[in-house]
Amino acid sequence: MTEFADSQSGAEERVGNNFPIVARHSVSSAQTRLTRRSRVPQKNGSYSRHVSEATAAQQDDPIRVVYVMGAGRSGSTVLDTILNNHEDVIGVGELVHLFIEGSASKENCSCGEARDTCEIWSSVRERWSELTGLSSITEHERLMTKFTRVQRLAVPEWHRLRAGNPDPDFAECLKQTRATYQAIADATGKRVIIESSKNPLRARLLCLTPGLDVRLVHLVRDARGVAWSRMKPFAKSKEGGIPQDIRPKPIHISAGYWLFMNFLSEQVRKSFPDQPSTRIHYEDFVSAPETTLEEIGEVAGLDYSTVANRLLAGDPLAPGHLYAGNRVRTAGPIKLRRDMAWAEKLTPNQKRLTWLLAGYKLRQYGYQRQPVMTPESQIESLRDNAHRKAA
Repeated sequence: MTEFADSQSGAEERVGNNFPIVARHSVSSAQTRLTRRSRVPQKNGSYSRHVSEATAAQQDDPIRVVYVMGAGRSGSTVLDTILNNHEDVIGVGELVHLFIEGSASKENCSCGEARDTCEIWSSVRERWSELTGLSSITEHERLMTKFTRVQRLAVPEWHRLRAGNPDPDFAECLKQTRATYQAIADATGKRVIIESSKNPLRARLLCLTPGLDVRLVHLVRDARGVAWSRMKPFAKSKEGGIPQDIRPKPIHISAGYWLFMNFLSEQVRKSFPDQPSTRIHYEDFVSAPETTLEEIGEVAGLDYSTVANRLLAGDPLAPGHLYAGNRVRTAGPIKLRRDMAWAEKLTPNQKRLTWLLAGYKLRQYGYQRQPVMTPESQIESLRDNAHRKAA
């Protein structure tokens, strides 16, 4: 089995046969916020006129979507893959890439087949066209850009909607979005879908989509781990799950990105207080996955004890049919280990700069300026140093 210390999405790893059980990260589980007051979001306020077209059938039998949001390089692909191993769910990875023109030919599905020939995704695209009456994804790509593009925050569009101004595009976007999940449910026979697109604006859109029962998972990883991951360059590789060359990102850019994405994720949870939701930490997940899976299970309405037992026993977990995500999704069965490589590989100045920019939020999340090195992570650091000297 291939071992990955890290990948182009940084937090996602897979290892050999042993799964170490290490001390919990300093983040207290009491910080986790679970909201279970409603199974279906209340779509009220200034958006109501745009969502009122939902049919009674959609509301009575909604498709459940467990949506993972937060900063990239935080372990979302590994989390999605593990959650996918529940018998009642289908994990789809970064579904947002499904409606990017030409994306089907750029990468492979996690099953190993090309995305444009994978039986599941071919069926999904065909069914989506039947439901929407559209033969091309160009229009849906435009709508997704208009309402969920993080780079511009879709500010004008959402402000107009908040003011109660009608926008035919928004109603059409909701209709096509609902059709996407219906197509997945029809193609797979699963009505619980795990998505790890991470984009908080997409999470907001899903919460307003009729016929979807959205559960939110805010995934957080130490900003220094995210920064270290984003410093690594990767070359384009279709087989390796890298659609384009990835350039290294400066520390200050990564720190700002981490703050921004986590701030938006917090705001989405606050905006939809009746959505079942939780915040989990990558470090907790890899150290004690059974606890984190139990927390996610409470939000998702699923029992993940069997998956947790398989994970703790060192059983490999199948990668399923993740459409897009970290490159580890194409490398075969998945296991976990803790990755603290950043503690050794970032320079003191890089650590200080990251803490200077993001330390206040790191403290809010329970992280310490000086990380606690477990025996396992110390061994990893010694192994990494030995490899560098040998090279």
